[in-house]
Amino acid sequence: MAKGKKHDEVNEIEKELKETDKTLAESKKNNNIKDNTQTSDASTETKEEADEINKKNEEIEALNNRLLRLQADYLNYKDRTEKEKHSTYGDAVISVICDLLPVIDNLERAIAADISETDNFKEGVVMVYNQLKGILNKKGLKEIEALHKPFDYNLHYGVSFEECEDYDDGIIIDVLQKGYTVNDKMIRPAMVRICKKP
Repeated sequence: MAKGKKHDEVNEIEKELKETDKTLAESKKNNNIKDNTQTSDASTETKEEADEINKKNEEIEALNNRLLRLQADYLNYKDRTEKEKHSTYGDAVISVICDLLPVIDNLERAIAADISETDNFKEGVVMVYNQLKGILNKKGLKEIEALHKPFDYNLHYGVSFEECEDYDDGIIIDVLQKGYTVNDKMIRPAMVRICKKP
């Protein structure tokens, strides 16, 4: 009897253990299901957040690229307008100087002429000439050196050849009209006569 009683107790303990195991397994299963739904919810949330962050980063990158392009365009525009402004100013200066070159030529002729009137008149012409040349020199006007130099078709305009024993072949012996440059840009070549050996 005692044996049967013990046997029944063991059976009951085994049943309780099985039930406890079942309960534990079910609770684990439920916890796993909850954990899976939570992790799936969390993963869904993190995916959405990651997508949003990626979209924001793409927008920021696109805006940065646009800003860089706008800055480059602005710098190019600024350089272009600066060059155009200098070019326009230079062209205007050259145009005015070209208009004044005949005046300079006439003043030089007046100074070179023998005027037997009064010395005051010649001095006045020389002063006006020097003043005008000074102003134009400040604006970049330079005379092309030609006399006794080798002929250069880039700077000189040959009008005639003349036989001359004093100079080598191709040397300029006379300047008929002076040539000028403005800021290293030729505006008028020097009109010259060139030595030619017989």
